[in-house]
Amino acid sequence: MRISSRSVSHAPILKASAQNISRVEDFVLKQQQHYFDDWDLNHNGQISWSEMRRNVADSQIQGEESVSLATLYGLMEHDAAYRGLQRKPPVTYNRLYDLYYDYDNPDTGELAADYFYQKYAGKLEEAGKELFGESLPDGYAAKQGAAPSCGFLAATFATVWKEPAVAKKAIVLQEDGDYEVQFPGLPRPIEVAPPTDTERALFSTAQQNGTWITVLEKAWGKHQAGGDELRAFEMDTNPEDAIRAWTNGSAKTTRVAKNPKEYKKGEIPFSLKTAYRALAEDRTVVAWTRFEDVSSDDYVVGHAYTVTGIHPEEGSVSLRNPWGHQEPLGDDGKPLDKKDDGLFEISFQQFHKNFKMLARQTG
Repeated sequence: MRISSRSVSHAPILKASAQNISRVEDFVLKQQQHYFDDWDLNHNGQISWSEMRRNVADSQIQGEESVSLATLYGLMEHDAAYRGLQRKPPVTYNRLYDLYYDYDNPDTGELAADYFYQKYAGKLEEAGKELFGESLPDGYAAKQGAAPSCGFLAATFATVWKEPAVAKKAIVLQEDGDYEVQFPGLPRPIEVAPPTDTERALFSTAQQNGTWITVLEKAWGKHQAGGDELRAFEMDTNPEDAIRAWTNGSAKTTRVAKNPKEYKKGEIPFSLKTAYRALAEDRTVVAWTRFEDVSSDDYVVGHAYTVTGIHPEEGSVSLRNPWGHQEPLGDDGKPLDKKDDGLFEISFQQFHKNFKMLARQTG
């Protein structure tokens, strides 16, 4: 079973607030108009999604241009999702104007294009350029970006959280400057180019902790895409596959009952018993939400979360959202633990109500 591509981290963008950056009016639109002919690779008057992929992978597109390109990528994705389209339609020069003005936050009037631009500019500014920072890979620093990779990232967090050296050992710099990535459970290594500025702006980031999470995401996506590196950041993931790849072991997926049989305080519900044993044996467990009927906007539909603990005495489950933010809120509109870092704890009742499946390492 695959995780829905609706779980990309663009989901809450129109609710977010971006810092006000003083720019000339229509700055983002004018930048995209300026670069249009360069991005229109076959010079036919429109930028296709195929051309967008090639531009995103172009290491010569850097700095401000990469942020403008990332913004157009975000707008094309958002436009297709809003219109219910599987394919992203090509964009003409005149269509840039519509994309810029068509989407805004109804509460604040902020244009989605301006939000995207500021978001990606901030990510690129904060992101480190080295493969690893001054310390070992830090799973808590890794945050999902625009790729629908929550299943992979949830399993990766569980791996790096327990043993950071595994992620560091997986990536080897080649003489030609590319990276070779060997997942323990895959028969052959995967070679990928270093993340471009646009890829670092758009996709997963570990900020100053290094580009390692983007490299891993890119390599895994290339594997999922059958070797097509241009489609590496468009591939969703069955968490079970990612668990096998990281552990070189076996994994199994089971359903979570929405209305479980009654259980006494201190007991573990039947749906959680095998996951509880897996965690007790220091194994990886990933859960993902239902595709509809979640109890509130606090939960992302069809989205994978790392299960970090099951607590029978408290009757609760601890999880991490790979976005690195957005978790259940209290009556005061703030995270229950007062810190929006993606780490949270919910009752067994809430878990059964909102989560549909569990994937666990079995060997």
